[in-house]
Amino acid sequence: MGTGTSVIVTPASTTTYFVRAEGTCNTTSCVSLIVTVNTLSTDPSSASATPNPVCQGNSVSISVNGGSLGTGANWQWYSGICGGVAVGSGTTLSVTPASTTTYFVRAEGTCNTTNCVSVTVTVNTNSTPPTGITASVNPTCPSQAT
Repeated sequence: MGTGTSVIVTPASTTTYFVRAEGTCNTTSCVSLIVTVNTLSTDPSSASATPNPVCQGNSVSISVNGGSLGTGANWQWYSGICGGVAVGSGTTLSVTPASTTTYFVRAEGTCNTTNCVSVTVTVNTNSTPPTGITASVNPTCPSQAT
């Protein structure tokens, strides 16, 4: 692999390296070092929301689908744009949007940050109660339309 007091290695996976001195008179015992290679996160395939659409004031569960978390990674959720306003972390998150909102999720970890996927939660507006009722002719006579 190499000689000298230091060598540069680029391991693809966690690897144990050994070193010893070899000379004319003797060869020493080996000492070892484990070089740990962190894993990369992979892109999520999609995000989903249940239920969707939702009525104002109700919560919805948003979930990330596919992908994998690498070393030190978590699923991070944002609203508005990817990397925008942080709304939480985890595979599934409960949110209560006030209006129709697009949520983005990506893995953020020690070695990399993946691409975002998004889900739009449609918020239906609640009906408002009537403030009153009127009649065009009031009082009216029997069988007269109003």
